[in-house]
Amino acid sequence: MGAKVHNERSMAIIVGQIEPLKKIKEALNEKGVTRFKSIGEINAFLRNYNSEINEIPKTIENDLIKEIEHLDTECIRTRRDYEEAKKAVTEDANQKISNFKNKLEELKGKNSKRNLFNIFNALRIKYLSKKISRLENSMDSIIRNGSAVAEFDAAMAKKKVDDFMLNRNSIIAKRCADSLKNLNYIKSVIEGISPMIAGALGENSVVKEVKKLSDEFYMINNFYVKFDPPIYNRSNRDRIFSIQIDHIVVCRSGIFSIETKNWSEKSINDLDLRSPVEQVLRSGYALFVLVHDGLKSDLFKLTKHHWGNKKIPIRNIIAMTNKKPKGEFKHVKILSLAELIGYIKYFEPIFSKEEADKIFMYLNGVKAS
Repeated sequence: MGAKVHNERSMAIIVGQIEPLKKIKEALNEKGVTRFKSIGEINAFLRNYNSEINEIPKTIENDLIKEIEHLDTECIRTRRDYEEAKKAVTEDANQKISNFKNKLEELKGKNSKRNLFNIFNALRIKYLSKKISRLENSMDSIIRNGSAVAEFDAAMAKKKVDDFMLNRNSIIAKRCADSLKNLNYIKSVIEGISPMIAGALGENSVVKEVKKLSDEFYMINNFYVKFDPPIYNRSNRDRIFSIQIDHIVVCRSGIFSIETKNWSEKSINDLDLRSPVEQVLRSGYALFVLVHDGLKSDLFKLTKHHWGNKKIPIRNIIAMTNKKPKGEFKHVKILSLAELIGYIKYFEPIFSKEEADKIFMYLNGVKAS
């Protein structure tokens, strides 16, 4: 079960994420667009697109200034590291020379009556003298080799600063062009999924409306179920393998199956678009079978009425969040967003709170994740 959505004010319990939002995230990720975390951020991007373009040069220049400041700091640090490395290598080499000289003086002070000892001592003195001479003569090379890495880092840091300062205008121009290209790409991706965004906006507006109801109302978003074997509808010889319903509202007056359409007047009159009425009736029939099969199988139970078994009403709704057709349709209620809550609350309760809870828990348990 999805997490319950509450605040201090009693409101409807909402579970599940709307389907278009999932598809939008998948489509954006597939195209490498990761800057958006919500539909609100996408809308803000579209609203501020032109101003963001106008701000590109200023933003790029400010970023470059900060980058140069960072490089200046890095340049100072690497130069300091180089000086410290050079000092450390110099001190180490001087210490070695000093140690050798001390040893040399010690050897020169030793005398012996044995010729063999004097010969060996003379050889050691000669060896140390050469060692000291080599170290003193190659001091510059030793220092240079010992601090080469630090010197290279310092030189590269300075080169970066110099390059940035020398090519400042061309760098800004290139980055502006890249940013503009990226913004245009993001806009083209968003425009390519505009039907998904419109659908998400519509469904999200329905969720916001239902949230106004009390916590005796439950909403399941993106209700999706597979049937194996498929449900067979004899009236139209249709085998139903799966259903996807935008929203299901469960309450004490029954179940409301809601299909949301954020259609323009042009879309409503487009003969090529599939009838949402047909879609809702198909889903509603499968939902009816699913609920009553659950009752028959004792997957959930209702309190027995002394007149007989209670019927669970399932009411089919098409919520039009933009334009609404003028016609009425059999077994399907076409409602504007403003009419939705009033219609749901119109019907008298026929179940207890506990029975409504059981119906909700059953439906939320059978839907596919």
